Amino acid sequence: MRPLHDEDPSNIGAYRLVGRLGEGTTARTYLGAAHDDAPVVVRVIRADLGRDPAFRARFGEEVDAARRLAGPGTAMILDADITGRQLWYATTHLAGPTLAETVRRHGPLPGHSLRVLAGELAGLLGRLHAVGLYHGRLDPGAVLLGPDGPLLPQLGIAHGSTGSSVTADGVVIGTVLDSPGFRSPEQVRDLTVGPPTDVFSLGSVLAFAATGTGPFDHGGAGSAADRVAEGDPELGDVPASLRNLIAACLVKDPTRRPDPEEVVRVAAGTPGPTWLPSATAVWVAERVANPWEPPEPMPGSEPYAAGTVPAPPPGSEPAPPTPAEPEPAPAEVPAPSAAPATPEPAAPPTREQPPARTRRAGSRAKSRRGFLAVAAGAAVVGGGAAAWALGGGGDSSPKATPTHPAPPPSPARSTGPNAPAAVQELTVWTTENLLPAAMLGDLGLEFGKSGSGVRLGSRLQPKAGYTQALEQALRAGRGPDVFELDLLALARFKAADLIMDLTPHQSRLDAATWFPAVRASATSAGRLMALPLAANVPVVLYDKGLFQAAQVGVPTDRVTWVADLEKLRLANATNPDYRALYVPGGAWPILASCVWEDDGTIAVQEGDAWRGTLDLPGSVEGARFFRHLQSYAADATGVGNDDPAVAARVAKGNIASAIADSTLYDAVVTANPALRAVLGAFPIPGRTAGKPAAVGVRGTVLAVNAASLFKEPAIDLLALVATERWRARIAAQGRLVPVRTGLDRSVPPDNPMIPASITALPVGGRAYPGAPGWSERPLAELSRQTLAGSDPLAAAAAANGIVAREFGVTPA
Repeated sequence: MRPLHDEDPSNIGAYRLVGRLGEGTTARTYLGAAHDDAPVVVRVIRADLGRDPAFRARFGEEVDAARRLAGPGTAMILDADITGRQLWYATTHLAGPTLAETVRRHGPLPGHSLRVLAGELAGLLGRLHAVGLYHGRLDPGAVLLGPDGPLLPQLGIAHGSTGSSVTADGVVIGTVLDSPGFRSPEQVRDLTVGPPTDVFSLGSVLAFAATGTGPFDHGGAGSAADRVAEGDPELGDVPASLRNLIAACLVKDPTRRPDPEEVVRVAAGTPGPTWLPSATAVWVAERVANPWEPPEPMPGSEPYAAGTVPAPPPGSEPAPPTPAEPEPAPAEVPAPSAAPATPEPAAPPTREQPPARTRRAGSRAKSRRGFLAVAAGAAVVGGGAAAWALGGGGDSSPKATPTHPAPPPSPARSTGPNAPAAVQELTVWTTENLLPAAMLGDLGLEFGKSGSGVRLGSRLQPKAGYTQALEQALRAGRGPDVFELDLLALARFKAADLIMDLTPHQSRLDAATWFPAVRASATSAGRLMALPLAANVPVVLYDKGLFQAAQVGVPTDRVTWVADLEKLRLANATNPDYRALYVPGGAWPILASCVWEDDGTIAVQEGDAWRGTLDLPGSVEGARFFRHLQSYAADATGVGNDDPAVAARVAKGNIASAIADSTLYDAVVTANPALRAVLGAFPIPGRTAGKPAAVGVRGTVLAVNAASLFKEPAIDLLALVATERWRARIAAQGRLVPVRTGLDRSVPPDNPMIPASITALPVGGRAYPGAPGWSERPLAELSRQTLAGSDPLAAAAAANGIVAREFGVTPA
């Protein structure tokens, strides 16, 4: 990061700019701070491009496309101005070292890490392509490494998948060559570019990760760009298992390169806490936990010109001038507030800071070499290399160890519950569309009348990438006081000491009224860790008309159910679009239900470790029954759990039944309102007549930040939410499955899946294993191999291996 120049604005929208990260062909990139001091990345589009109507239209379309990105691993759009005089957009800041920095420090990645890198990056690129964008600048400096996999902070805005654009003044957008050895042939030739460009650059990045050198950086005749366009890649040290895949990505003809989906399929890596070698993983975790750490300079670079320093963090003040001096004299940069008790032996010399009025003027004297070095190495959009202050001088020697600045304090929040003359605010984070905004407003008004003197500050967060952003904020000391959390992530946050133990307050939270499985899911080692807000269990949605036409009714046991499914199938055997039962192949909650109902288990805890038990007879039999259920919709084998494609398929009106949670009904009738009158629901039938099958409980909880300064007001808020009155309102207006008894009359009357869920919960509800490293991957792998026809015991052994590697992992 470099200091702001005189021509740089101090604010863009609601964000204070702190320093300049880089400048490209379309935009200047800044590190900024939100109102709560969370770091953000702001990209300001060149003024001349903003005057081009065609560019403005395309920019607006691409920002809208980027808003549709879902899932972790990419930055999220926070705000944008697509119609004003100055075009800009802001994204979340992703923390982590770049791939380039990691390979320089720790050497090339081993085979397993390379496969994860290949598969995960290809998956992220595929998501960009799916919404109509492409990255266009993929190189080792544009890839960040996180504890569970790689990250892509850049979104590809300003060069969409329709190819390069040429502005009125002849500037070709999307062909910047700051790293020509990692560009595609079509980029270096100024030809039309698109998604295949990313695949070529992916191949070059993977070759670099495997060898430490780009495939076109080995010298020889011509420039790196010439070798990209005409030469053969050098893949000498690339592992044999990935050589063919990388070579296929590096084919000169864009039409012959694999799609990202093919790369994902071939790479077959398993992301997670063990994806990196142990020493590298520890270093990456440290970098993620310290997002304000300065970047490592590129070899031979000058990160800052003499007499310049980055701007201080928000809320801090420059060191005062020495009183004895007649004029302000340079002062030392203030040391971090959390300095170690013992001196660090390798601490670099302190950089002097010029007076505030001359700092920007001095920044104009930066060398061209220093600017290019930062632009190539540290100016990754949203990269973890961003820093508030440089810990050392201009010497780029690796022997210098920079000090780690503490995250900036929040000026908008008081420093404690008793802080005078400051508005004390209990911050609450929930995801968009969980609860109506009007309900949150009413909750805030009622909470404000409690007499605590603390007001409620609700923040609606984007759902995509929410858990990752929340964890980063909590680890950096910038997290909210109370926050929404996925029930299955609870054990991980507890293991990391990020949430408060609520056991002493369980009577105030009315915990005795919760469904037993819900309470068990919110409990770890006998300690209550969160307030459940809503529950999700799989139930059966069915078409009453199609059931009546086949002369079948609602089954009460598994044997009758299977017989009825056969009747449904035979009654419509001539209709190729008809399905008696629609079960996605990736629906691991349904697989878990089958395993439990056949007296199997998923995993057991043994001390600090977890052992997979999916090879037990009951577990294997449950997997076989899942395969039978899924066989009624063979076209859904590759469909993932919670995939929107399920609702779209059911909405066509030729699906007799489908298994999902209660949100499926609303999605289906939104797509096809005519089905509202014919849809019903019932619990998954069990082996015992009249008893629903076992079902795993998922859902949403409210947890309290273990580091909150407002723990008592936080408990007051949770106690308010736990009252029957607010529980009923949340269930009715939020269209959610309640987590406690006695609220049957409060559920939405038009969604039959919610009453079916309430019937299933107290009888068949089960808690998923409370493992810190919990993920659905073991069940997803068991499903994949079982449906592919693998031997059930071999499939179970592979799934058990994932349990052993991941479930007991405690976050750093």
